[in-house]
Amino acid sequence: HMMRYPIFLLSFLLIGCKQPIKDADIPGVTEAELEQFLLPDSVYVILEPDSDLPWAFKDEKPATLSEAELIEIEKILEKASEENNHHQREMLEQHNKNHPDRQIAETGYELRTEGYKRQYVPILNSKGQKEIWINFFCSDNFNDSWRKGVVWVLDGGNCYFNIKINLNTKTYSELMINGYA
Repeated sequence: HMMRYPIFLLSFLLIGCKQPIKDADIPGVTEAELEQFLLPDSVYVILEPDSDLPWAFKDEKPATLSEAELIEIEKILEKASEENNHHQREMLEQHNKNHPDRQIAETGYELRTEGYKRQYVPILNSKGQKEIWINFFCSDNFNDSWRKGVVWVLDGGNCYFNIKINLNTKTYSELMINGYA
């Protein structure tokens, strides 16, 4: 009997990775980039795609992720976060300008990537391009169940968001940040 949500690759719990990191076997990746990705609170799992889920890719084939690809993903995530936050700041400034009596300090949709658990679902699409759907959540209410299947949460704002990244085109799409109840 197969597990409903098989873990495609070994789950990693990266805590306290402050020892020197050898990056000689990862071409094009500097030690600084590797250390930036290996944040003390980076906790992630790589899951196999499940076609029963509503966000499933079409015509996908399961794929793997290397350390170098995880670092490349991090660079794209940084760009997505910066662009989102710039847009959020513009909306905030416009709101505060239009409503001087109802000033707000933040929109609640600003993003950061530190301090979240992550679920990666890597696939090869019908064009042979590697795409990764990444689910972020900051809650610890899931015990270890989050290592076996995708976590779905309603509301919660920027504590829960997901994004799709294409490693071949180095682009992101479908950034979805949860709303507030």
